[in-house]
Amino acid sequence: MICNTGIGLVPHVNGAVHTFTEQGLYDGLFLMYDYESGTRWNHMTGEAVYGPLVGERLPVTNVLHTTVEQILAEDPDALLAWSEHPSAIQRSGDRGGILSGLLDRILDVPDMFPATMGNEDARRDRMEMGIGIWKGEQAKYYPLPAVRGQDDALIDDFAGDRLLIFYDPTARALVAEVTAADGYEWDDRILRLSNGDRIEAGILYDAAGQRKERNRPLQVFTRWYGFSFTFPETQVYERPIS
Repeated sequence: MICNTGIGLVPHVNGAVHTFTEQGLYDGLFLMYDYESGTRWNHMTGEAVYGPLVGERLPVTNVLHTTVEQILAEDPDALLAWSEHPSAIQRSGDRGGILSGLLDRILDVPDMFPATMGNEDARRDRMEMGIGIWKGEQAKYYPLPAVRGQDDALIDDFAGDRLLIFYDPTARALVAEVTAADGYEWDDRILRLSNGDRIEAGILYDAAGQRKERNRPLQVFTRWYGFSFTFPETQVYERPIS
């Protein structure tokens, strides 16, 4: 998506599985439509925004930027699904032209996205990347430049949790997780935390070197406009003045 907002939605509505598709834009974001009820849904929050099921909400899960290396480190038996994108191949004429074909499609549509937007939040640039975190009605946005300008990591309190926000050099994206640490330091590409934990190649290990289960808030590595339209009251992290 242009807004770069990948979220996992569980398609269960009142105990039944519904069939969803993209249908329309609002504030530059895709709306999801389910055929069974004729309802339109916010694809980031899972909230029904128009139709007979307004007030309902789909369960939401994180879809994080990752690599095959990270997935196999988490689960060596994980299965890899690979798509040859046949429609893209047909459009581009050859496999080597897949990327350029997809880029052509993206570059053809930007004008339609701003045309659906209301009044934008001017606190950050429209297309800036950052990580948006939310918990209930509370939300906070951490701009990529602010994190990268702070040694690629920071610790911050949000909605009762202590969060570690860092730039994962393996996935090349910002990641957030709840932590008990109150400090950190980089050892080349390894992030060592003050409580003895370490993050290496995107994997969290405890002080004994054993893989540790993650505690991650709802998050999306996204563009400012997508997050600010979805959460208009969002806080914005500001780097402390030293």
